[in-house]
Amino acid sequence: MILLAVDTATTSCSVALLRDRNLLAETVYTAGNTHSRHLMAMIDGLLTSCGLSAADVDAIGVSRGPGTFTGLRIGISTVKGLAMAIHAPVVGVSSLAALAFPFRHHDGPVVPMIDARRGEIYHICYEHGANIPDGVGDAAVDLPAAVAATLPPKAILVGSGAVLYRELFAARCPGARLADPSQHVIRAAAVGLLALERMLRQDVDTIGCLVPHYVRKSDAQIHR
Repeated sequence: MILLAVDTATTSCSVALLRDRNLLAETVYTAGNTHSRHLMAMIDGLLTSCGLSAADVDAIGVSRGPGTFTGLRIGISTVKGLAMAIHAPVVGVSSLAALAFPFRHHDGPVVPMIDARRGEIYHICYEHGANIPDGVGDAAVDLPAAVAATLPPKAILVGSGAVLYRELFAARCPGARLADPSQHVIRAAAVGLLALERMLRQDVDTIGCLVPHYVRKSDAQIHR
């Protein structure tokens, strides 16, 4: 099975192709431009480099949040359009789970954090690396100080939120450890592997029901 995976949940953008559990190719873009400018070119380039076409894709996985509102909409709308064109099933996965996925063998707590702006962060705590799920679960948005007050000892902190407030966490949670710099970006390969786990359970999303999981209300909703 050929699975295309897409992540546009944060300022980075990533696309991957997997054959079953094997990674064929992956592209990660971190220059920060609007994802709509390069996402389709990244998908097309990756397919071409692997000698494949869109028609060869059997399923598509995509990060569904939390993350930037615009980024999530770009990724999910692109995936839904492509899935409709090639009649492929789609699977949405948690961007926090994808961020934490590389630590699934860590023998201890893992806390992925994504900058939510407004001085807040999206976060969730996995008590053990093996507990990292494919669902959004109890993702929340809070002030960094509130998150610091609840961090378990010796937790691994990963993601843009952890980097942005690293000094606060270092001061208030001396037992916590910041992940290596290369690990703070969501990898589409992780999105794909999490999507595959759901597909093996015959758990997929209908195109009409696949929507972003924002966690908090948009500015328009708040002002209304």
